[in-house]
This record gives sequence, C-alpha cells and structure tokens, in this order.
Amino acid sequence: MKGTEQSVSVWRLRSYRLILFGQLISELGASLGTLASSWLIYQATGSEAAVGGMWLLYFLPSLALQLIIGPYLDRFDKKRVMVFSQWVRSGAFGLAVGAILIQPDALWPLYLISLINGLIQPLYVPASQSLLPSLVHSDSLVKANAYLDSALRIAMITGPPLGGLLVAWIGGTAVIALVAFSYALSGGLLLMCQSNPVAARPTQSWLAMFREGLAVFSEKPLLLWLSIYAALVQFAVGITLVLNLPYITAELHGSSFHVGLFLAGYPFGYLFGSLVVPRMSGRFEQHIIMLGSLAIGGATFIALGFTHNLWLAIGIEILSGLFAPFFHVHSTSLYQRFVPAHLMGRVFSVRLLILRATMPLGIWTGGQLGDSLGPRPLFMWMGALIVGASLFGLLFQKFAKKSALQKIDEGTGAF
Repeated sequence: MKGTEQSVSVWRLRSYRLILFGQLISELGASLGTLASSWLIYQATGSEAAVGGMWLLYFLPSLALQLIIGPYLDRFDKKRVMVFSQWVRSGAFGLAVGAILIQPDALWPLYLISLINGLIQPLYVPASQSLLPSLVHSDSLVKANAYLDSALRIAMITGPPLGGLLVAWIGGTAVIALVAFSYALSGGLLLMCQSNPVAARPTQSWLAMFREGLAVFSEKPLLLWLSIYAALVQFAVGITLVLNLPYITAELHGSSFHVGLFLAGYPFGYLFGSLVVPRMSGRFEQHIIMLGSLAIGGATFIALGFTHNLWLAIGIEILSGLFAPFFHVHSTSLYQRFVPAHLMGRVFSVRLLILRATMPLGIWTGGQLGDSLGPRPLFMWMGALIVGASLFGLLFQKFAKKSALQKIDEGTGAF
C-alpha cells in the first residue's frame, strides 16, 4: 500500500489528512455539545448528580454494546464504520434540536443524545485506531498519533470557550444544532478516505473472537499494564466530568465562559505536549517518560484541590495537559505497532472496554460524593491515587528495560 511506505511523510497521505480534518471537526462539535448539554442540565437542576446521570447514561449502555460488538469490528471496512458513526450522531443531535423546540423545558433530549453518542463511541474509536496502521508506516505511528492528537486538542481548546460564548449568545439549543452539522460534515470528509476492505471475513463465533482479543493481552503483558494505567486515568476523568463545572462556578465563582476556559486548558497544554513527544522519543527510557508524566499529571489534581484562584486553576490545568500525551501517544503507538493487523479491531475493543469500565465508576463517585464532600477533597484524593500508582510502577519497573519491548518484537511479550 502506497500510504505505508516509510519514505512518505504522513502529511502527504491524503487519507491521513482526511482522517485528521474529519476528527478535528468532529471533536470541535463534541466539545461544543458537551459544554452545552452539561450547562443546560446543571442550570436546570443545580445538581452534580444530574450532570453525572447524563454521563452515566453515556457510558453504562455503551459497555454492553462494547462487549458485544467488539469482536465483530474486524469483519467490516473501518472507514464505513466511522462514516456510519458520524452520521448517526448527526441525526441524533438533529432530532434532539427538534424535540427541544417542541418542548423547550424538556431535559430528556439531552439525555437521549448522551445515550446515542455513548452507543456509537464503541464503534468509532476502535475503527479509527485500527484504520491508521494500514495507512501509515509503523515507524511513523508515534508522529502520526502525536499530530492527530495535536489537531484534536486544537478543537478541544477552541471548543469549550467558544461553546461558553455561544451558549451565552445564541443559547444551548442552537449550539446543539451546530454539533449536528459538524458530525455530518465529518462523516462526509471521512467518506473520501482510503478504504480498508476486509479480504476474508472470519467465520468464528463471538466467544472465539473475543478470546483471541484477550489472548493478545496474556501473550504481551506490557499491553495489559498499559490498559490498567490508562483505566486509572479514565477513572479520574470520570470524576472531573462531574466536578469541573461546579468547581469553577461554585468554588471559584466563574461564569460559563470561565468554565470553557478551564475545559480548554487541558487540551491547550496537550497540544504543546503532543508536539514535543516526537522530539523526545529515544532520548529517555520509555517507561520513565510514560509513568513520570502520569505522576506529574496526578500532582496537578492535588494542586487544584488547594488553589482558590481561578486563573491559577486554569494554569494548573494547562500544565496537566502538557504532560498527558507522553503517556497516551506512546501507549496507542505500542498497541498499533505490536498487535497483529487481523486482530486490531477486537484488541482495541477489549482495550476500550477496560478503559470505559472504569469511567462510570469515576462518574458515580463524582456525582455521589461531589454533592456531600465538594470538588476539592475528591481532586486531592484522585491525584494522590494517580501519583501513588505511577511511583509504584516506576519503583517495580513494570515498564523498565528495553528488553521488554524487544521480547514483544520477538512475540513473547514477557518481562
């Protein structure tokens, strides 16, 4: 395949550019929609638990679909799965706009789009991650993932503050309509991407395919450890999904625009961090880079628990994002590099299942304890957990020794 030639820059690959711009527009719309939905629900109810309910509705039903659909993804053209996902989401947001126009005080359309969006995510994410290795040479995967993350963070940077302004200017319903358009446009761009047809559709049962996906983790334990640490981060993210808005408005007395700025802080830092990741590759041992960045990220959560200054909190969030890609980009690239192509879809689905299983627990924790304890103790407790787990990994060197990666290359995956 031409796109996989090592000498070809990723920026010269048309399909890579289409994936990048398609996801860029999609993420911009998602950022707008998340802020608009959370703001409308929180303003109507004043409850962290109500916001947490929206996110639980996003995650819990999708876990069941993730478990069922994951092994079957390798049977389908990944590009078509991505296009289908974006257009279904566009239709869902458009339907929500119509329902809100008929019933202006109704909150159920917001919960509905959260549900549908959650059901689509188990299709879109593994498909997009599985398609990229067929378009980009394995030696360029770190750069390709880093640049893709950079573009997505640009959308996440501009999305929240823009969403805060738009909600105040034109209202949440109009913002949701813009989200519907963005998903439709993203699907149109992805439609022009290079296809990845399945040469031979497997005839195995669901159980056999799922076991094959799990077997990769037992054969390559490093990939399992990557998922465990990523799951811990997702647990923390679940808590912040519920606490960010009340933290800025109630604790730091900010407005909807300040909420947008705070939410933009993490991706703003992530953008610069992802640009540095390719330059840092090979200069330090990979386990030190990955786990060290997680420890620093955990420390920023502890700092949020202590600060009482709005702008300092935004600065801390930027710092948190700056170090995040040093783990995430390397983790995704290791999966794409060492998982066999014919198992890519089901392995990424199992990985996503591990990650998403912890997110509802974080959302529930934030929703239940946020009303009684407040955001600050939860931020500090969550940060201490991440720092402790990262230091544990460094101490016992679960990622140490280059021989670990060499053994994965040989197919053993042993430490």
